Amino acid sequence: MAGKGLLKSVFFVGFVVAVMTACGVVTTEGAISCNQVVSALTPCAGYLIGNAATPAAACCPAVKGLDAKVKATPDRQAVCNCLKNQAKSFGVKLGKAANLPGLCKVTDLNVPVSPNVDCSKIH
Repeated sequence: MAGKGLLKSVFFVGFVVAVMTACGVVTTEGAISCNQVVSALTPCAGYLIGNAATPAAACCPAVKGLDAKVKATPDRQAVCNCLKNQAKSFGVKLGKAANLPGLCKVTDLNVPVSPNVDCSKIH
């Protein structure tokens, strides 16, 4: 039964991203768009917004794929701004979000997830 809940969460996140994209809410702020960030993190929804103790098997490969696209300061700032703005909307558990880069062993994507972070200072 836990699988149905995760499937509903992933579907909901995908649906929200589609609606936000269609309405122009998700914007491009650098080389990486917020839509790309949210889509990449969709496999992590059970961990980030749910009760899963560890990320799903598909989560880290998706995070690593996003990490491979983050190469410069504008990319990190775009990811930071997206996460800052979207984390509250999706009910992301900030502690879990902070642990995700380490769990997935990524380097460039290691940006703070906090409503108070100044993304312009991310380098």
